Amino acid sequence: MATPAYCFTTVNFNMDEKPEEITIRCNGKITAESAYMFEREVRDHCVPQPRSTGLSILKRIVLDLSNVTQIDHAGLEALLDVCTDGERKRCNVEVINFGPRAFRRASLVRLNQAFGRILALFD
Repeated sequence: MATPAYCFTTVNFNMDEKPEEITIRCNGKITAESAYMFEREVRDHCVPQPRSTGLSILKRIVLDLSNVTQIDHAGLEALLDVCTDGERKRCNVEVINFGPRAFRRASLVRLNQAFGRILALFD
């Protein structure tokens, strides 16, 4: 069952729901601007309880990040929080297709911030 796409400021989602699994395809940027909405949207599907009469318990969430062009520190934190929350609720959260371009940008931003803090110590 395909669910309509959700669109926030810099990221949008397409969801493909099955009785025990949901695949969430993310497109765009997961940054400070959209991290809260990303986290909230995924967590809303993380609760391991029957979603309606006759449906099984949601046991797996697949986050497809193949079309994520940028992820910053806030986006990485939101992704980690979602995975941790899923684990606590016994729902497997799997991240797939975390492209090197998005990861490289996130790493460079973090590295730049770290060097900025180090240089500030010497001022």
